[in-house]
Amino acid sequence: MRAFLSAVIAVAILVPGSAVLVPGSAVAADRGNGSLVSAGPLPAALRLAGAGDAWRLSYQTVSWTGRPTVVTGTLTVPPGRPPAGGWRVVSFGHGANGVGDACAESNSGPPPAERVLLEGLLAAGYAVAVTDFEGIGTPADSPFIDGRSEARDMVDIVRAGRALAPLSRSFASVGYSLGGHAALFTAALAARYAPDLHLAGTVALAPLTQFGLLLSEPGVSDPAGIPTPWLPYEGNAFALTRPDLVRLTDWFTPLGLQLADLARTACITQVATAMAGLTNADLLRDPAMAVAQAKEVLAAQEIPVYPRHRPVVLFQGTADTAVPPPLTAITAEQLGATLISVPGADHITLPAVAAGQVVTRVRQLFG
Repeated sequence: MRAFLSAVIAVAILVPGSAVLVPGSAVAADRGNGSLVSAGPLPAALRLAGAGDAWRLSYQTVSWTGRPTVVTGTLTVPPGRPPAGGWRVVSFGHGANGVGDACAESNSGPPPAERVLLEGLLAAGYAVAVTDFEGIGTPADSPFIDGRSEARDMVDIVRAGRALAPLSRSFASVGYSLGGHAALFTAALAARYAPDLHLAGTVALAPLTQFGLLLSEPGVSDPAGIPTPWLPYEGNAFALTRPDLVRLTDWFTPLGLQLADLARTACITQVATAMAGLTNADLLRDPAMAVAQAKEVLAAQEIPVYPRHRPVVLFQGTADTAVPPPLTAITAEQLGATLISVPGADHITLPAVAAGQVVTRVRQLFG
């Protein structure tokens, strides 16, 4: 019966005569947040090892603009019969890989270190839902860093998944890097946004937090400093979400504008390669001004400090240079979270190195 329903949904989820929903567009006929829009089998090359059924899906959620939109993602369930009450769900926020359609994990699959973690969670008996995040894999523009949009994406894919598979109402928000930022925003907003679901707790690995301090690190505003490969993505996103403050032509040199244009479609590896050997002065007209404006934009994206009703666990690699461990320690103290240091892990290797510990912590969240 489930295979039959999946086939039907893959053909058309809409009622005949209703408006067709195009992923990434404004929703023509508002069907409710978390409504499944379309689904089909996930290609074999993208499936997690040990998967049962797996889908690529699109679903309705709320854009960073506050309007309904459609986002894509994947859902994978373990093989065999689900437990009583349905599969418990891990909603996973992936690390940033770019905002072009080719960068969506539902199109390209997870990077190797993330794959180790996701396959570990699946083998432990959890359904794994991975949102692409708004504007990635769809025609819509990506806000890149918007905690409220990220959280709604992570919650609504669980709601949508319940139309595809026997999923529990209980879920954990787990995320890495930018997805760790998303998981922590989910922890803050889920109870109010989705009272129909139950958030068991949150695990964030090397989350992007403490933006003001991060942007005050030595070299960030130094014209001779080495620019982060995320700079072109940030410039595009800030000009989109804060056009009153950020203009690309004020930020970037002609070379910087070329890289910002490349970042609209290229994934991080290609952009990082194109930026090799460049300095902040090669890209930015006034690095100090750009950093000051970035701080102002990102102030709204700091993790909300809120009364904690569910456990929060943070993992941080001791060799991480992208997310300095002291900043994660500050976030852990602010949230009253458990902080677990992972010796020798850097920002890239952390999800794989900590996978076993993460699975153990998720199991504890569900009880």
